[in-house]
Amino acid sequence: MKIRILTLGIILALVVTMVVPTTVLALDPNQADQSASTFTGAIQIVSKVSDDAVSSIIFPPGAPTGVVNWPLNNVDGPSDLQQLSATASEPVVRLKNSTAGNLIAWLQITDWTNDVVVAEDYELVDTGTVNVNVVDDVLSADGKSATVRTYGTIPAGGYKDLYLEVVLGAVSGVTGSSTLTVLGEAP
Repeated sequence: MKIRILTLGIILALVVTMVVPTTVLALDPNQADQSASTFTGAIQIVSKVSDDAVSSIIFPPGAPTGVVNWPLNNVDGPSDLQQLSATASEPVVRLKNSTAGNLIAWLQITDWTNDVVVAEDYELVDTGTVNVNVVDDVLSADGKSATVRTYGTIPAGGYKDLYLEVVLGAVSGVTGSSTLTVLGEAP
C-alpha cells in the first residue's frame, strides 16, 4: 500500500512538472508588426486624423491562436488603437487618394515571418463609418503573400478607413513581420 501511494505521488509530481512549463509557454504572447507602404503616390496610407504618412502598423501581443483586432500605427501611437464597435469604431489607418480621379485600392501583403500570423482580414469603409464591429474580408487565408482587390472606389482627393485583424499562429513567444502595400487602379 505504501509503495502504491509513493508511486502515485511520484507519477503526479512528474505530470505536474511536465504540464506547468507547457502551460506557461502556451501563454507567452506573440507579436506581429506590419510595414505599410504604397507602390505609387496615388494612394497614401495616412494617420486617422492627419495626412501624416504611416510606415508601420503594430499588432499588440496576443495569445497563440488568438485574434488581435486592435492594432495601432506609428503616427497615432499606442494611445489610439483601432476600435471595433457597433457605435464608435475607429480604423487603424486611412487610405488617401491623392489623384484627380477615382481609384480602386488593391491590398498586397508579403509572407508573415516565423509563421506568427496564420490569417489576416481587412475592412475598407467610407471615412466616418462608426459601426464597424467585424473585420472579415479575407486578405490572406494562410498568413502567406496575397493580393486582393477591394470593393468600391476611393473618390478623387478622398479617403477610406482601413481596419485590420490577424489570427496568430500556434507557436508561442515569437515575433514576426510582413509588408502591406497599397496599389491603386482606375475603375
